Amino acid sequence: MKVLTSLTQVMDLRATITRVTDLFSSREAEAAIARIEQQVAEAQVRAAQAQQVQADIDAVRASATSPRREVTVTVDAAGRLAGIRLADAAYELRPDALEQLIVETAGRAQVLAGEQALEITRVAFGADSPIVGHLAGELDREPPSQPMGFRV
Repeated sequence: MKVLTSLTQVMDLRATITRVTDLFSSREAEAAIARIEQQVAEAQVRAAQAQQVQADIDAVRASATSPRREVTVTVDAAGRLAGIRLADAAYELRPDALEQLIVETAGRAQVLAGEQALEITRVAFGADSPIVGHLAGELDREPPSQPMGFRV
């Protein structure tokens, strides 16, 4: 073991250690910054993708038509009513039969809209995505068998 004998030797050794430490710290810092920049870039891509998926889902409209074409119902991806078209034959139905036909046709349109939204999400995030799994679970739930009655 060599013994340092002068103050100059001690100062030189300290300067060398500082330069080596700074070099490693600088490399580690640069690597950390590069990792963070990569994560930020990936997050920006995912955010843009999510915005596009939302826009695509917002644009979904699905229509269903009753078997004898008396009623056509259009809904958005959330199942909200966007339109109802009644053919002349619809006015020949009893009111309760027409109501039921509208509800059933709307239900079919909701299923179609949900399937479209699911496919958009599947393409964007992959079939194994938790988001896709959650949406698929929501679509698998049974709709109410009877329309909910309400009064305004």
